[in-house]
Amino acid sequence: MVFKNGDTSYYVEDAVVRVLVVGSCGKKKAHSDSKEPKCHAIDKRHDINYWKRRYSKLCAPARDMYIGSQNTELAKAVDMLRTIPSVKVQFVILSAGFGIFQEYDLVPPYDCSFTRMNMTEVRKRSNDLQLKASLTHVIERKFDFIYLALGKRYLNAIGLDVLSMIRAPTVIFHGQSSENLVRVPCAAETVKGFSKHGHKIHGVVGFKGDLLRILANHALEKQSPKNEVRKWANTNHLRKIIYQLGGLNDPDVI
Repeated sequence: MVFKNGDTSYYVEDAVVRVLVVGSCGKKKAHSDSKEPKCHAIDKRHDINYWKRRYSKLCAPARDMYIGSQNTELAKAVDMLRTIPSVKVQFVILSAGFGIFQEYDLVPPYDCSFTRMNMTEVRKRSNDLQLKASLTHVIERKFDFIYLALGKRYLNAIGLDVLSMIRAPTVIFHGQSSENLVRVPCAAETVKGFSKHGHKIHGVVGFKGDLLRILANHALEKQSPKNEVRKWANTNHLRKIIYQLGGLNDPDVI
């Protein structure tokens, strides 16, 4: 936790650092069924109870259901950060099928994604699922660092105006950088930069998960990992670290 005394920022050693990680659902799932519901069959958030009963043997915790590289790397990064004393991580996943899942919420198999919708359909489904209100409720809790591993359509689903409500330093992958937002383009040249600097990258698709894993590993290599994570509450420090880790020297690249 960062406290300010006049113009001087300082860290309280025993303060808990609270981190929020927001991921998104993916097409690759641990379990599937030929008759699993598609978007049109899932009309309201409470319908999940019906589908969980119908596919009780195929349900899995959210963090284990989505097995695409982005989610698996996010889960690894979350676990790495949790090995650091005084670092508390909340991990949630946005689902186009059912709304927001906490990481251990049970998820039934389904086939529904914002990536296959146009923006009008995205907004309508988001409104039906009350995604904006749900995520705003989560973000309103006090966090020292937020990591939004969301693509363009998922950001539009929650509403770009939600970003203006965020007060904690936040990594995003679309939109504009600002006082609290550190934008990292999820583009081929960014991925190439990190790969050339020795980091394992799962292409553009998995990069949003890879970057958090890289940041967690960077913190764990420090003499005091928890102090490094605390420093992420400073956007200038956070941006500098990302530049260095990816060899991205041009400020216009990020």
